[in-house]
Amino acid sequence: MKRALILLLALFLLLPACSGGVSPDVTETAAPANDGNVRMSFAEAIDVKRIAELAGKTVEIVGYMATVSPVSGKYMYLMNLPYQSCPYCVPNTQQLSNTIAVYAKEGDKFGFTDGPINVTGTLETGDFEDEYGYTYGYRIKDAVYSEVNSKESSAILAQWEKISNAGVASDVYSMFDFLDFECNWPNYRATFADGEAFLYPADVTHFESTVYKKESAADYFDSLAERAKKIDVPVMDELVQIIQDAKTLKDKAAQERADENYTYDRTADKYTLTNGEILRKSSQDLYVRFAQWLENFSLSK
Repeated sequence: MKRALILLLALFLLLPACSGGVSPDVTETAAPANDGNVRMSFAEAIDVKRIAELAGKTVEIVGYMATVSPVSGKYMYLMNLPYQSCPYCVPNTQQLSNTIAVYAKEGDKFGFTDGPINVTGTLETGDFEDEYGYTYGYRIKDAVYSEVNSKESSAILAQWEKISNAGVASDVYSMFDFLDFECNWPNYRATFADGEAFLYPADVTHFESTVYKKESAADYFDSLAERAKKIDVPVMDELVQIIQDAKTLKDKAAQERADENYTYDRTADKYTLTNGEILRKSSQDLYVRFAQWLENFSLSK
């Protein structure tokens, strides 16, 4: 079936887009807790008694902004690990765990940054539920944040700042988005002249030349690996291997498509990869390795 393509909609599963700068009230670097403020840790955040003691006080805490945030920017989720795409939850509940909801001052909004940040605001206790349906017994309100300066941060934060400043972390996330597409393209949908439908093999080429033009370049994976090698952080060899393994998997997925290892269901108007489950599992396993690698930068150690 020949179809007129209007617009392809990528499924950015790993990293929803965030944009904008920091609140105009923040400073450029994070300093030790100011007089009258209380330095708070993620370890303290699980202590109900400690939270009760801090209620109503101005607190400061260092963490990483979750990559999922409300479009309005009125609040964000602060986590103790970088580049988490959604807040951790207590299993089978809508309660946040290892995550702190942070609300901006009235009229302000948060822009996304992938570097470590120092949040300052008032700790408020109560029964809260946000627009995502997450519930929590405390939050930080009237908050501003500042980006952490490596000269004033711990060794862990200083290492992550090097990675963040080099732009490698965000590019690895784009890499996984691309890899998921290559391994799972029959489950992606696009908008065509006659409506929305699943992708055909020929549509993949269009995606590669538009949405994934950078990631589809012949030297993309090798260039990303070389950039990672140049960062002076002890654990980079592991990330380099993950990137190299991602290239191998991408090549395998491309070969599967070239060999036409797929079937077509005319009734559903949908293709199925012969080895789709294997490809998807391999992609997911590789992402798990990346998530485990991020544990090197946990603030709960």
